[in-house]
Amino acid sequence: MKKAVFLIFSVLFISLIIVLFYLSYFGYETKKFNNIIISQIKKNDQNLDLNFEKISILLDVKKISIFTKFINPQVSYLKKPIPLNTLRADINLLSLLQNKNSIKKVSINTNYIDFNSIKPIIVRIKPGNFRKILLNNVKRSKFKIYSEIEFDESFKPKDNFNVSGLVKETVINIKNEYLIKDINFNFFYEKQSLNLEDLSGKLDGLQIYEGKIDYNKDQEDHNITAVLKNKINSSGPNSKKIFSMIGFNTNNFSNLSLKGSFTKTFNLKLDKTLAIKKFDVNGTGSLTHLTTDLKEKINNRLLKKKIEKVHLKDLNFNLDYKNQKIDKFSIFGQIKTNEEFHNFTYNKKNKINKLNVIFTGKHPIKIPLINYSSNSNDLKSSSLSCEFFIEKKDNLFFNKIYFSSDQDLFQIENLKLSKDYYLLDFDKIYVKTKLNAEFNNDFTIENKKKIKIKGTNFDAKLLAKELSKANKSNFLKNISKNVEIDFDRVSTNTEFPLEKFRLIGFINKGNFEKLSGKSEFTNGKYLDVSLKKEKNSNRKILEIYSDIARPIVNSYKFFDGLKDGNLLYVSKFDDKNSSAVLTVDNFKLIKAPAFAKLLSLADLQGLTDTLKGEGITFDTLIIKYETDPTTMNIKEIFMIGPSISILMDGYVERGSGLISLRGTLVPAKTLNTLVSKIPVVGDILIGKKAGEGLFGLSFKIKGLPDDLKTTVNPVKTLTPRFITRALENIKKRNSK
Repeated sequence: MKKAVFLIFSVLFISLIIVLFYLSYFGYETKKFNNIIISQIKKNDQNLDLNFEKISILLDVKKISIFTKFINPQVSYLKKPIPLNTLRADINLLSLLQNKNSIKKVSINTNYIDFNSIKPIIVRIKPGNFRKILLNNVKRSKFKIYSEIEFDESFKPKDNFNVSGLVKETVINIKNEYLIKDINFNFFYEKQSLNLEDLSGKLDGLQIYEGKIDYNKDQEDHNITAVLKNKINSSGPNSKKIFSMIGFNTNNFSNLSLKGSFTKTFNLKLDKTLAIKKFDVNGTGSLTHLTTDLKEKINNRLLKKKIEKVHLKDLNFNLDYKNQKIDKFSIFGQIKTNEEFHNFTYNKKNKINKLNVIFTGKHPIKIPLINYSSNSNDLKSSSLSCEFFIEKKDNLFFNKIYFSSDQDLFQIENLKLSKDYYLLDFDKIYVKTKLNAEFNNDFTIENKKKIKIKGTNFDAKLLAKELSKANKSNFLKNISKNVEIDFDRVSTNTEFPLEKFRLIGFINKGNFEKLSGKSEFTNGKYLDVSLKKEKNSNRKILEIYSDIARPIVNSYKFFDGLKDGNLLYVSKFDDKNSSAVLTVDNFKLIKAPAFAKLLSLADLQGLTDTLKGEGITFDTLIIKYETDPTTMNIKEIFMIGPSISILMDGYVERGSGLISLRGTLVPAKTLNTLVSKIPVVGDILIGKKAGEGLFGLSFKIKGLPDDLKTTVNPVKTLTPRFITRALENIKKRNSK
């Protein structure tokens, strides 16, 4: 009996195992429920069509449940087919037989779906930003999904469904400006949480080769975090497009090229209306090179050469962006502005910026006002460091600027510039430089109740030339203060330095309104300078007297070859116009290339030889001229001496530099004859007989400064103006 029971039990158990195995792997296939299932689905959603050959009832051993697998399923929504790989459902057979909703759960595994084929379905999605983004930006895509969806009794999906899948070959066009290609990623969605992994894509030379994005929604906000690893190798317009994505203006760049890699991490929080509540970004990376030409060259008086292109290499950077502004940023590497690479570091934390540049070889800085520039043979390193921040009104405040090169030193404390780079304020400036192994500048500028400039040395060799250059901007236009200047020694571009230079004055909105200065040359000779306002007008009067003329005029080409003589200069001017008289007495011209050419053309060989040797002596030079914004009108240039006299006038165009002069040259012999015949001036001018009259030369000089053309013609009569000026000078000389 026991054996029989055991045998029966064994047979039943084995049969059960076989049935379970069969149901697990093969299932029980039937067509009996086809129409019932199709009608239930149609009843719950009229837009959904489902067809299948039959169903297979299977056992899920792991979950100890029965589910239904559809054989050769075909699904369409809004008559748009959705390619399926597998479709299975948990169906309550008893409910199915009672014609009630029997589908409790559905598992869908699709083949790849073409995005454009389901656009009509997307159009039916409830209006919102997600639908708008899909329809306006996604141009092409393929994807497949695997999803498990549970339904309630009314065949409505429950909130605990999940969707996962793959997306490939996707193209997105953002604002018709940024075309992102070859987008691929895996995704998983469950309970208002979306994860994208293995993300990749390409944008005009920018390649995302590994990325991850996580999204979740709480009661109030949408939260997005991402990590994107990128490689970049781009040039031309594509590079400019990449910079524009991060808000960097590249309008001045051409032939832009860059190569490198970086990783970006960001956290984004949006409110219910998708407005940004929080956006934090961290980026780290490196660039092997970045090069660009500049459309508008950087041309500054403090640079030896204008900067036409920029080349960066071996860059490493780190960026923290919080609360819609840069919180921290650091970058270091090498920069080449023209010829040589220089090491630099830049750090920004909160509002404090720190920059340090180490120049290898010749640095690019020059300061003509103090005759400073790096020695072309000096390959010692130099460095520039500064610490600054930007104030609320976009003003720049430098806590300290420090530049050193060998024994040269510049230090500026608490410098404040406007957003247009005009000076607003400073505390102290210290300058110390060497030239030819000797200190040529050593002074301090302090800004307290008044501006005090004091030191042992000041190099003014290039000062006159720099101050004469046209400059529409006024760097000091925000400064109005009393000024005191005290230098032990001022170097000039002659062998005559100034000693004990003292000056006091008042600057009003960047311009001297009044001043008084005195200094000494050697051998008891002096320099006096004064500036004052003319009564009842806006004009100012500048007067300069110097016992030695050359230090004042030596920077101007017109005075090449001038030696000895004293000088008096009087100028009346306002913001637009000026009139001036320059007088130099008792001087010589030695060599003087322009004057030598004139004498040579006039065939005055004796005077030419004298000019090349000891020089030609003159009693007086008087220059009278007026200026306006476009032209210098030379009313008169009169030179008279024992050997020769000249009278000329003309103009100089300030924009082009074009020079046009005309005049008369008369040797001393003719003038002596003139003096002996003063009682019969009429006879002198026209001659007693045909063919008689005074001998002289008329000449014209015209052209640009480096290409002047000179022509001469003999004359037999002199203008009354020339004779009058000559007689005035002779009378003045005889009275002495």
